[in-house]
Amino acid sequence: MTWSTTVDSEAGRLNCHALTPERFADMETVMGERGVARSCFCMHWRRPDGGYDDERPNRDRFADIAATGPPPGLIGYIAGEPVAWVQVGPRSDFPTISRSRLLKPVDDTPSWSINCFVVKVGHRRNGIGAGMLAAAIDYAKTQGARVIEAYPVDGERSSAVDYFTGTLGMFQDHGFVELLRRNDTRPIVRLVVS
Repeated sequence: MTWSTTVDSEAGRLNCHALTPERFADMETVMGERGVARSCFCMHWRRPDGGYDDERPNRDRFADIAATGPPPGLIGYIAGEPVAWVQVGPRSDFPTISRSRLLKPVDDTPSWSINCFVVKVGHRRNGIGAGMLAAAIDYAKTQGARVIEAYPVDGERSSAVDYFTGTLGMFQDHGFVELLRRNDTRPIVRLVVS
């Protein structure tokens, strides 16, 4: 049986399921028809050093990841409608983080990473991101994570793209503590779970 949980949000009960190949079409629905989420398809953090050696769309690359498992994140549903996505997995699955001058690891502690949220247009600002965060923490714990890191934005930003990693307040509300800041608006936060 595939992992799932239900959490509360301001928009109602949020049923969260691990992304499996059978749910991939629901992820496509959340990503939308166009825009940054659709073109990135959560491959930014997964890009190998030197980039990709083919011209395939990110959607196809991510479909391969979902098909071969383990689940790379969670899909959230309200009343059966797919409305949100969160990417969560071992930090080692996300080589871009290690190469980032702002987000590179603080230490050698093995950790999981929560690094991307997408909430479908028409469902934003209803606590769905916070609900997806709660589900991602629970999922990571059930998969054996003892430390979870994230890279939220702190402060007002000019573009919605900046909010794909979540907000500092959202993570603090779930017990994450700030470890380090290499610039004014992008802290690295950590949660130690038991």
